[in-house]
Amino acid sequence: MQEMLDYECMGARIRYRRKGGGPTLLLLKNEEALPGDTAFIDELAKSFDVIVPDHPGFGLSDTPDWLKGMGDTAYFYLDFIEALKLDKLHVVGCSVGGWIAAEIAVRDCRRIASLSLLAPYGVRKSGVPFGDVFLWTPEESVRKRVCDQTLVDDFMARQKSKEEEAALLKDRYGTARLAWNPRFFNPELQRWLHRIKPPLQTIWGDQDELVPADIFDAWKTGLPDAKNTVIKDCGHLPHFEHPETSAAIVRRFISEVRP
Repeated sequence: MQEMLDYECMGARIRYRRKGGGPTLLLLKNEEALPGDTAFIDELAKSFDVIVPDHPGFGLSDTPDWLKGMGDTAYFYLDFIEALKLDKLHVVGCSVGGWIAAEIAVRDCRRIASLSLLAPYGVRKSGVPFGDVFLWTPEESVRKRVCDQTLVDDFMARQKSKEEEAALLKDRYGTARLAWNPRFFNPELQRWLHRIKPPLQTIWGDQDELVPADIFDAWKTGLPDAKNTVIKDCGHLPHFEHPETSAAIVRRFISEVRP
């Protein structure tokens, strides 16, 4: 069973889901979430107690006045983790969610047992540009995230409700609030990666047009013990295109680092 729950933070209601049982896993979603992330959640919930918030300013959560940038999001999650009394926490972040996970960890990683970042923004490599979703049409933004275009054909062809259209627009504004300037990275994060003490892995698709897999080299510079796995025939959303494979990689990594 999946629970839908609310957390109140400084006047804002934040919605989150909770499913499964076992060690606690915090799943930080990507920006502009597509339908279909449930398969990845279901796979993880077979082994973990999975907590999936809608970030402040995204999805079903409120957009609070105090949300001005990535730092506010990171400090919100530190409060969230403390309020829910989460400890020995495995954090999995997808895209912008991976960036958020790293921003949390450089500030305070005492409650974090491991980090698995799927195609994370936040750190850049000279000569390897990010794809700029703010310059793309809504359809381009979806199609360029996915290698197998058949996975998004139905989504693009289906008539969307007003609620779905509003949710997509809200997520786009939320992404801009976090990643507009500098575009999808934080030089301070890159300088302080060494503060991340828990074991960390990244997972990339070999056909990622938004955050190319070569950017792992920049993460490795700050975190020489970081591990990396590249999934073949996969775009920017490994958890969407290959949910079982992605969940298996996360599960194996956690089993290796757990005491």
